[in-house]
Amino acid sequence: MEPRWQRIILTAACIATLALTGLFLTRLTESPLSSLTARDRSFLRIWAVNAPGGGQAWLKAQLRTFEKQHPGVSTYLRTVSATELTTSETILPDVVLYMPGDVTEPSALFLPLTGDMAARDGLLREELLRCGRWQNQQYGLPLCWGAWILAIDSALEPGSATTPAPTTLLGRPAATLDASSTPEPDYPLEAARQADCALQSPGGTALFTLSLLLEEQPPLPAAFATLSSGEVYAAFQRRQCVTAMLTTGQAIAFAGLTSGGSGFPHRIMTADEVITDQVWLASVTADAPPEAALLLSFLASAEAQKALSAQGLHTVRDDLTLYASGISARVESAAHRALSAINAYLPAETVQSAAWQFFHGQITLNEALLPLM
Repeated sequence: MEPRWQRIILTAACIATLALTGLFLTRLTESPLSSLTARDRSFLRIWAVNAPGGGQAWLKAQLRTFEKQHPGVSTYLRTVSATELTTSETILPDVVLYMPGDVTEPSALFLPLTGDMAARDGLLREELLRCGRWQNQQYGLPLCWGAWILAIDSALEPGSATTPAPTTLLGRPAATLDASSTPEPDYPLEAARQADCALQSPGGTALFTLSLLLEEQPPLPAAFATLSSGEVYAAFQRRQCVTAMLTTGQAIAFAGLTSGGSGFPHRIMTADEVITDQVWLASVTADAPPEAALLLSFLASAEAQKALSAQGLHTVRDDLTLYASGISARVESAAHRALSAINAYLPAETVQSAAWQFFHGQITLNEALLPLM
């Protein structure tokens, strides 16, 4: 039998441990931000399921700024798979960041957003807010977006291809002459027809932009519209196809490689309007503390949104214009004319079917897009 003094010490230790655990949970879920100090910390657990190119770098920088402005809050960022997020045994974090196609049942994971979370001072673009809306409830707050462009290898048209501008130390494309008013050359159809692989593209939303750019299709490979975005990018980088649909993040990354001597000269084509699924959204879960809403509001603020330009990403705010030249300026200008964002919670098969039918001229653009909004 244990001596009486050992039992007393063990009991006291258990009581102290339970008290500390209860104190931590209370502070995590109940303490208002105004009462937090450096000694009373609130922890925000953030999961990123997916991100546009440059999104993680922007987010990490903004989280550091957010913590400096709110000394009582610490953030913890983790990258997870969509499967891990939706597994029934998963203990959900406080905030989840994701892209269209990652989540199909938002009501099972997230709380509807209200107040500043749903619309930051009424300055968020409605087209992007609709992307995070499901059954008339706003579940996802758009944080930034990218688009789809068509990249064309210089091997097809050496005289027209250009080497992208050098990048700065931060990775942002350096300033170039504004070409937004200069008509883009047409797609080099005849030259593409002579290539072993004329064109590659992912399926789904990329096909909408591709259809707007092509007056006539070149010969399509057997794997057309079946590869992932990353696989298409790799094929273009290895010169296994002479033209390819890339995300703007991929296009900016490849421009950096080219200016550094690792890529090759090429040009890009942008459509006169933007149809995209490259939207980064944030949602809060049921047990999230009040600081989660504060973080979302901060990420949609003008201060945080202006910093998107360092990564070639686009703002979700109506009152900001970030670019004067280059790829990003062309895309931003097109979005001011017309912007459509595919609903985030639709099954990928639904988007693929509509885009494929439009690509082959079986339905009109309006018929394809309206069910996807």
